Amino acid sequence: MTPRAPNSGQRGIEVAGELQKTLEAEGLVSLIGLGTDIVFLVDKNGKITHSHFENPDFDVYGLDGFVGKPLRDCVTIESVSKIDAMLKSGQKRPVRGYQVNHSAQGKSDLPVAYSAFSKKGLPFTIVVGREMQQQMQDQQRLVEAQIAMEADYRDLRQAEARYRTAFKLAETADIMLDGEKRTVLEANSAAVALLAGNSGNLINKPVRELFNKQDRDRLGDAIGEARHSGEPVLIDGLKSARGATLQAKLRAYRENGAANLILTVWSEDQATLPARNSGASTHVSSAIDLDALPEAAIQTDSDGNLISANALFLDLVQAPTLNQVVGRNASNWIGKSAVDLNVLYARTSDERTVRGYSSVLNDSIGGEQPVTVSAHFDPKSESVQLIIVPQAAKTESVGLRAPATQEQAQGFASLVGKVPLKELIRESLDVVEKICIEAALDHTNNNRASAAEVLGLSRQSLYIKLRRHGLENYRPGS
Repeated sequence: MTPRAPNSGQRGIEVAGELQKTLEAEGLVSLIGLGTDIVFLVDKNGKITHSHFENPDFDVYGLDGFVGKPLRDCVTIESVSKIDAMLKSGQKRPVRGYQVNHSAQGKSDLPVAYSAFSKKGLPFTIVVGREMQQQMQDQQRLVEAQIAMEADYRDLRQAEARYRTAFKLAETADIMLDGEKRTVLEANSAAVALLAGNSGNLINKPVRELFNKQDRDRLGDAIGEARHSGEPVLIDGLKSARGATLQAKLRAYRENGAANLILTVWSEDQATLPARNSGASTHVSSAIDLDALPEAAIQTDSDGNLISANALFLDLVQAPTLNQVVGRNASNWIGKSAVDLNVLYARTSDERTVRGYSSVLNDSIGGEQPVTVSAHFDPKSESVQLIIVPQAAKTESVGLRAPATQEQAQGFASLVGKVPLKELIRESLDVVEKICIEAALDHTNNNRASAAEVLGLSRQSLYIKLRRHGLENYRPGS
C-alpha cells in the first residue's frame, strides 16, 4: 500500500519550525525574501524586529527604519485596522492578504498586500508583503480608459441627439432612403406633413408608394442614376400619392459600405428649396453682431433674459433653434444656481466689464461643463453681453485653482437686498466648505483618509463632497 503524502500545510509548518531552529532571524527573513518583496518579523507586542527588502525604490518610504517600531505605526491611518486584524492571534486571515499603504512625503502611497504566519512556539509572526504599485497603476489606467470611453460615448450620443433634432425640425422635407431596398429609413416632420399628412408614418415604406403610379418608374430611374453617378439628380413635376405637384432632388451618400440616398422634396410653386429660418429677424437686434464672434455669446437684458444668441451658444446648450432660448433667463444654462448668475450681474452692473468669471454651463439634455464667462454691461441699451468659453479638457489630472475668495465676498455683499439671505448663506457655506477641504488636502499632502480625519468626516462623506465641489482630481499646490 502506497504511503499517504503528508498534508502540505502541516509539512509547511514543520519546515518553518526547522528553519527557525537552524537559521538566525536575519537568515530567515533573507530566505523568505527570495519569494516575496517585503518581509517583517513582528514580536508579540506588534513591533518589527527584523525587516528585509531588495527593491531600492522602497527606500523613500522609510522601510529600512521600521525596525523597532510597531507595524501599525508604519502604515497610513486607514490601514491601521487591517494590521491589527492581521496580527490578532487566532484571527482567520483572507487568502489574498491585507492590502495596506505606506506613505512618503511628496510621493504617492505604496500599496502592499501583506500576509502573516504565526505558530505556537515561534517568538515572532512572519509578515510577508507583495508590492502592488504596478497592479494599482494598471487598475488606474483601466479606470481612466473606462472614463474616457464613457465620455466618448456620451459625446457620441449628444452629437446624435443634436443632429437628429436638427433633422426632425428642419423646414425642408428630407427623407433618408435605403439604396438597395428603396425604402424609407428616416423622414423628418416636414416630409411627413407633405407626403402623408401629420398623422402618417413613412418609416420602412417603399418610396414608390409615396408618389403617383405614372411617376414611379421615373423616380426609380432617378434613384439608380443618383446611386451610380454620385451627382445630385433633379426631378421636376413629380406628383405625390396625395396629388400634390412636387420637385425633388436625390443625393447619394455612403453608409456602412452601401450607397443610400437623401430625397429632398418641395412644392412646385416654390422656385428654390425653402431657406432655413434662423429666427434672428424676429428678435431684437444685438448691439454687436454675435455671429461674428469666435466664441459662444449671448445678449440679455439687465434681468438676464435672453435677447439674442449666436449659433455657437446654441451648439453648446444643444438648443435646436433660437426660438427655444430667446426670452428665457440665462440662469437656465449658466451657473449651478440662480445666485451664481446674480453675483456675475451684480459685479457687471458695478464694474461694467468682468473677465474670467468661472462657472458651469448646463445643456438641454442634462450635461454640464466648466466654462469661463466674460460680461459687459451696455448702459445705453441696458443690456449685458456674455461671452462663454469652455475650459479646455486636460489629459493630465490637475486641481482647480484656489477660489477667488475676495471677489466672491464682494459679489455676495453686492447681492444683499436683492437675494434672500437664506440663499446667500447656502452659497457662502459651499464656498467655505470647498476652501476647508482644499486646505485639508494641502495639509495632508492629498492623503484622502487623513484629510477626512482632519475634517471630522467619514471617507465616504469626503468623497461625496469632493465630487460636489469638482475636487476629485485636486492636487496640492496646483
